[in-house]
Amino acid sequence: MYRIAVIDDNAAWCFALENFLSLNGFAVSTFNDAGAFFKVAEQFDMALVDFSMPSPCYQKEINGPELIAQVKQRLRRRPILILVSAYFTEEILRDARYICPEADAHLSKSAGLKGILHKVTQFAEEASGVSSSLRQK
Repeated sequence: MYRIAVIDDNAAWCFALENFLSLNGFAVSTFNDAGAFFKVAEQFDMALVDFSMPSPCYQKEINGPELIAQVKQRLRRRPILILVSAYFTEEILRDARYICPEADAHLSKSAGLKGILHKVTQFAEEASGVSSSLRQK
């Protein structure tokens, strides 16, 4: 089963995304703490990383682009890393690769659950070499 991590400080968003993706055949784990995810990142096939994640005052703050850069620099086996933000408009998405060039892709939360499912499925199929036409037969 394809394993997806959702790293986001918004617990309601994590809950909604976890349930929706799980109902559609993915194994999903959520993390409200970037450090907790980093410790187990190699266990996942894909990670949806929030752009802005304010940390509790007792932790070092780390945002999504920083987390993605650290995963890419420090881990040998790393998941597909997708930067996600509610701030990404269609216009910003076109230039998002300049915001975080280390990310494998960029998504907007405004795509909604179905839009995100479509993209996640597309990325998973591309990574595994399975075409959507074969999957539908």
